Amino acid sequence: MPAASIYRNPFLLGLCAPAYNLVGTVAVVSDFLLFTMFIFATLGILGAYVTDFHILSGLYPNELMHKTAVASLLGIVFGLVMWAINMLFAAPAHEADTAPVSPAGKFFITWVVMGVPSYFLMVYLVSRLNKRDLEAEERVRQEKKKQRKSSGPPLINRDGGGI
Repeated sequence: MPAASIYRNPFLLGLCAPAYNLVGTVAVVSDFLLFTMFIFATLGILGAYVTDFHILSGLYPNELMHKTAVASLLGIVFGLVMWAINMLFAAPAHEADTAPVSPAGKFFITWVVMGVPSYFLMVYLVSRLNKRDLEAEERVRQEKKKQRKSSGPPLINRDGGGI
């Protein structure tokens, strides 16, 4: 049995999603426009994956980037749900001077709420990714792409005749 590569360990690669969410946490805490740009960048990564546009060289890094974006979106949605629940059950603040949580505490709580679910999803997705044969999938995808390009509309006869 070949030795497992440390670079494909799901528990280590699962840390990519919380690291990516750290950037999102900085965006959430600092400015809403930055957070919007972070979400658009995440959706752009997903769009690049769907359209077979390779951002990084190699199949595995591109798949890993896609899994990181998916796990990050789960963390964002989970954080949004937790914020909505907090807003539902939180009493209106009567005193504007007292803040129960410091800005650093808000940063840490936001990162934990976004990072923990994304880490567990990332571990699951990477463990499934390691079982796939990416080169064979790419060959099949390229073959289908060639077949789509060589075929024309069904009404045109490519032998020179009409319908």
